[in-house]
Amino acid sequence: MNNENSLLEKLYERNPQNGNYIIEVALDTYADIFNEWDYAPFRRKDIDPDLLRFLEESMEDIPMKSEVDICFYLSDEIQNEKREQMIIAWFRNYYRLCIELERRKIKSLVLKSVLYSLASAAFLISSYLGNRISENDLLSYLLTQTVIVGGWVFLWEAISLLTFERVKIYRRMRNYNRFRRAAVVFRYLKTKAPQHKRGA
Repeated sequence: MNNENSLLEKLYERNPQNGNYIIEVALDTYADIFNEWDYAPFRRKDIDPDLLRFLEESMEDIPMKSEVDICFYLSDEIQNEKREQMIIAWFRNYYRLCIELERRKIKSLVLKSVLYSLASAAFLISSYLGNRISENDLLSYLLTQTVIVGGWVFLWEAISLLTFERVKIYRRMRNYNRFRRAAVVFRYLKTKAPQHKRGA
């Protein structure tokens, strides 16, 4: 555990004021934060896919119990406080939307699980009744066995959705909440910086 913490400390700086890990991102301009193919109005713009991947991978490195701060380093941009505040508000709204979408996924997942459970019950009851009615009929026996397999498959799908898939969604939601709570700051560099940079 100490080795893991030591590696984490090498990858990410800590904010001396609150102890949060700092995810550092080096960009050229404010526009690099957004998907260049997205021509939607500012408040509805999507995040740059490479940046999104970098942020999510960085968040996976950091223990769930720890909070994070985001620091954007810009090399070719003149400081614009109004633009900073707009981006910070957009950043929080983006992750609020992500959380809402994950909540909808959970509702859909629960509904599917209920439907799969009902289908499983119908298949298993049908197989039971089929066994009672035609014990000596080979074709009926084979059909009944097929129905039994189908019933167990639907049951497994229902269990899988309520356990494994739901855990994945809740984990994403917790990470999205960490992003939503994160302090977002901007630093301006005189020299050109690399595209993305993990903590020093």
